[in-house]
Amino acid sequence: MRARGRKRGSAHGLIARTAAARRFHPFPTTVRSLISFCPSCNEEFELKSQKGKFGTRVVDGAFKTKCERLAASNNPNLFLMNYDLKSLAVVNLFIVPKHFFVREIIEERKPLAVTARRAGWIGSNILLSRVPESGKIHIVQNGLIRAKELVLAEWQKTLFLRSESPETRGWLLDVLKCVESLGKREFTLDEVYSFERHLGELYPGNQNVKPKIRQQLQYLRDRGFIDFVSRGRYRLRS
Repeated sequence: MRARGRKRGSAHGLIARTAAARRFHPFPTTVRSLISFCPSCNEEFELKSQKGKFGTRVVDGAFKTKCERLAASNNPNLFLMNYDLKSLAVVNLFIVPKHFFVREIIEERKPLAVTARRAGWIGSNILLSRVPESGKIHIVQNGLIRAKELVLAEWQKTLFLRSESPETRGWLLDVLKCVESLGKREFTLDEVYSFERHLGELYPGNQNVKPKIRQQLQYLRDRGFIDFVSRGRYRLRS
């Protein structure tokens, strides 16, 4: 299978070469969802693939296990790939870094029916729609392999999130998602305040949404993710 366009190559081959270069090790077959582990960076990686583009949800494993891994902060980074069988081509391959996984993006599915082989089993979905665009780092996009330097720069840009607790990251990622949805680099505080009701619905226990929004913007500014332009005005860094 290859990537189409000016730069051709195999996404599976790309992963394999990266794995070989970094001495990735496959997990034992008893660990079903994980595909590799890199001892040099202590990172775990999982790959999910399908023919069509991924929608707002990605089917995942057992809900309880997923939540336990998130709580322990040992969840894997996630590769998502879609491909074209006719041309045997990889169309898109992107990675969602582990620090973009918080409890809020994991959806509990209904238990399997009593007639099912695993009756009562409860699975989960990953709510991809809740992940900011900065948490979807493309390696292959529309059939073209992106420059390694760009991919690595995007990976490094959000690593500061790993130092935060899952609870703190939840608010940060949701505010960042709101900012990105504005569709422009420069924005105002009032524009982010327009998401007050939406964020209040996501976090019904918080009665001070506007101060929380300001807190997240200040944090993103201090971490160099956004710039303060003037009173009530901000700019996303490129």
